Amino acid sequence: MNTDPRRADQPVDPQELAELLPAPGRPVLRQDRHRVLKEHLMEQISNETVYELSSTTDTSSAPPAPRRPRRRLVLIAAPLALATAVVVGAVAVDGLRDGEGGATGVGGDPRAEHREAVELLDRIAVVAAGRPAVRARDDQFIYTRSQGPSSMWGGPSKLVRDSKGNVTGTKTYTGKVRSDEWQPVSGKRDGLRRLTGLRPNGEPVLTQTEDIAMSPGDLTFRQLEALPTDPDALLKKLKSGSGVVKSRLTETVFENVGTILDQATLLPDLNAALYRAVAKLPDVRVVENVKDGAGRTGIGLTYAHREKRYTATSEYWVFDSKSLAYLGTDTRALQDAAVADEKGKVTAGGAS
Repeated sequence: MNTDPRRADQPVDPQELAELLPAPGRPVLRQDRHRVLKEHLMEQISNETVYELSSTTDTSSAPPAPRRPRRRLVLIAAPLALATAVVVGAVAVDGLRDGEGGATGVGGDPRAEHREAVELLDRIAVVAAGRPAVRARDDQFIYTRSQGPSSMWGGPSKLVRDSKGNVTGTKTYTGKVRSDEWQPVSGKRDGLRRLTGLRPNGEPVLTQTEDIAMSPGDLTFRQLEALPTDPDALLKKLKSGSGVVKSRLTETVFENVGTILDQATLLPDLNAALYRAVAKLPDVRVVENVKDGAGRTGIGLTYAHREKRYTATSEYWVFDSKSLAYLGTDTRALQDAAVADEKGKVTAGGAS
């Protein structure tokens, strides 16, 4: 028996039918997840706008192509399913973005993550460009002081001798270590690395030191000065002659830039160009709350291959969250960089 008094020819009222259905749930998204969805939506709108603008600016005599219909946003039953997907994705994203668990994966929108990295690198480049330039003579040295675990440098080590004075092996200090390095500006002389063991409170263990002669390696300061400061030209230079397979080219460029950032801090124009060149790499990601080799917390950058989204394959570069000054990496902290007249001499304020 039909209890509805509506006649067969009476039109259906959508509002009346809607009132017969239970009210849909309203899943509450976290603010950061809501921001990701909003950015994704705005990107879709921007892409469609660009398509329509390109269609309307065609001035050829050919008849215009049929106009692409606008996408309609269906927001009735979608929110609950969408919220479920976002919550699942958030579990994967938060680990890397918070720098927890070491090399944790990235699970967010690659385009949004890359856009965030580009914006951060641009701000870092502006700060780097504002540093004072340093001039160095060929007879001087570039001094850097770093800190990290002894495994970074494999020392300091001491020879172990038996009761007769015969060498029976070596013993390596385990714990935090300070590395003072003097690299020749011209690369025509040997440099020096001095390793000093550190106590848990940061005080040096004077009985745990080791001096190691260093042959010129990587790029000398003079070679760094000769690199182009245009980001596009610099990136082309960094990619040339890398000697690696194409699938690892981007990762290798990221790693190679990391090896010269210490000395590059003394060359503002090059330093800024390096960050802007890295911003052109597709798989660079921002990582929040990362500690450097000395335990200082900052904001980080890393490389995560697009086909291995859940693995950060490179080290983290760490920057001060407020000043955006380069602090080093997650395994090695940069504490000083200067020009020295002689190798082996250090004052309280850095190189002498």
